[in-house]
Amino acid sequence: MATRYKYLIAICGLAFNLFFGQHKFLSPPAFNEDDLRKTSSQIEKNAPAEILYNSVRYSFLPDNTIEKEYYSKIKIYDKKNAEQWLNIEIPLFFEDRLDKYDVKIYNLANNKVEKISIDKKEQLKENFTKGLKIYKLAVPNVLDGSIIEYKYKVVTSNAANLTYFLEYDIPVVYQEYNLEYPDERIVYHFNNTGNIINPKYSVSSTEDRLGALYNIFRFGYENMKPLQKEKFVKEMDRYRGKIKPQLKKYKGNYFIYSEVKDWNEVALRLDNNDDFGGFLKGDIGDILPDKIRGSYNSLEKANKIFSFVKENYKWNRKDAILTSQSLRQLLKTKSGNSAEINLFLIKLLRSVGIEANPLLISTVDNGILNIVSPSLGNLNTVLASVKIDGQVYFYDATSFSSKANILPQRDWNDFGILIEKNKGTSFSYSNTDVSKKEQVIKANLDVENSLVKGTFLQRDNGMYAIESYDEFDINKDKYNQSFTTGYNADIKEVESKLLENGDFESRMQFSGNTLMDIVGSKVIINPILFLNKKNEPFDQTDERKFQIDFISAFEKEKKIELEIPQGYKVSSLPKGKKISTDDKEISYEYKVETSGNKLIVTSKVNIASQNYPKEYYPFFKQIWKVISDSENQVITLEKNNN
Repeated sequence: MATRYKYLIAICGLAFNLFFGQHKFLSPPAFNEDDLRKTSSQIEKNAPAEILYNSVRYSFLPDNTIEKEYYSKIKIYDKKNAEQWLNIEIPLFFEDRLDKYDVKIYNLANNKVEKISIDKKEQLKENFTKGLKIYKLAVPNVLDGSIIEYKYKVVTSNAANLTYFLEYDIPVVYQEYNLEYPDERIVYHFNNTGNIINPKYSVSSTEDRLGALYNIFRFGYENMKPLQKEKFVKEMDRYRGKIKPQLKKYKGNYFIYSEVKDWNEVALRLDNNDDFGGFLKGDIGDILPDKIRGSYNSLEKANKIFSFVKENYKWNRKDAILTSQSLRQLLKTKSGNSAEINLFLIKLLRSVGIEANPLLISTVDNGILNIVSPSLGNLNTVLASVKIDGQVYFYDATSFSSKANILPQRDWNDFGILIEKNKGTSFSYSNTDVSKKEQVIKANLDVENSLVKGTFLQRDNGMYAIESYDEFDINKDKYNQSFTTGYNADIKEVESKLLENGDFESRMQFSGNTLMDIVGSKVIINPILFLNKKNEPFDQTDERKFQIDFISAFEKEKKIELEIPQGYKVSSLPKGKKISTDDKEISYEYKVETSGNKLIVTSKVNIASQNYPKEYYPFFKQIWKVISDSENQVITLEKNNN
């Protein structure tokens, strides 16, 4: 019966191939000088570049390794606006091997084709980030009109990571996806998310390879418009069309995998796994100091244990749902991946009688979790879920400045799976905290030297504090330097630190000789000084397509105290402004006050929710126009004649 079924598949596949016999897959076009002479895309006239041809092929070999072959041909129209397409990146996981690569650049020089070849591995630059080795090449000699053609092959044993994105920020003339795997050992099904795009050409068949029946899937796409990038989107990849084969069954040399039926089965497998359930079991000993085990209430005790873990164990910046070292090794190295750090936290919480369980999530950059399709492959990190007196608290000890229910931005990705021994429960969660950013300038005017100088303080609270501190912790000098490069002022003596209450602040000195204009006996100055943002964030002219996502409700306040120089008086003041939407979700106030010889200006915006439907975009656009107009007002000081 099975043999007859396979022959039936083969016959159907043959008929399918005959129907689409006019189209050839895996057949990159020969170089065409006409492509080199093209001056614009026919799909999107103003596109800075376009993909002429893209092909990816994933082919399983008899030794259970996988060949990943990539071929791409890209036309550059406007080099200045196509920066990301002037660099080739080849990401490798630790089990991957770059087998070969070849890059060619075509230019027209004196009306003749000029070809440059790059094929030596030494020309690639290695970078490491989040457990990936990334080979990078800044393509040389690229001009307006150039064609970049490259291909490379990666050999891997990773059968889970075969996702291919179909949409980019430039148009695609043609692209194809090819997947070939043995029927007896492997089964995939396509779990596509984002924008669903149907191929123009498609082949689904089987063929015999050295006595093994292989499943063949080929999809071809033509003339695809670019995906419009939008600001205030949690992660554009969640909306991009993609092909995502999800592993249902795998039988290899080193492990066997079969598809789970539901999240309860995921929980059961994890509970029986030495690198998850095994890590949580067993006696933890006397790791906790006695003072933490003392007479605190449960929430205080949970927070004390959370602080103990953060202060003594550091995240190695690797996301994982399984541990890669034993508890004994973690205690020795004081460093671990996200699973090790947060499972250790859970273990300590349980040791003092607090109900704590793992919460599995997909981080924002890993893509949104499809909760109706249970799979471990879609999860990439662990948080701690704690229940005290009926209230649930989330903890993430990988971030030193985080608190209960105040998590890093990467964690707020809508869905999670709570693991309670052999029970897995899916649910949605959201950030209900309000993050705050306060910026305070105290300045005085040196009219004689046309100089504004003073102090600048920036204080972040909530999620903003977490993000600022984490950036500071990675590279202190780079973080402090960002103030000197990010503002139109001479900023010096930057001092940044995490406060006891969890806020993160930076204090500095500043001066600037372009912040005021002197016209005769008058001084004209914008009191917002260098905090005036000239770039409008809500500047989208096309119709908004995606939800507006800030990840956290927020309050941002700028407060400037400007000392009026002796011998001058205020002759004109900016107009105050107060505006809000009818539902009070968005509000803004611009206020100008005088107090003695000081002018005090406050610009404050409040956003009440973490995200909004796309229909809110016109309201944001309107209010940010009010903010821009208000913050671009000037004051005039006039010299006393007395």
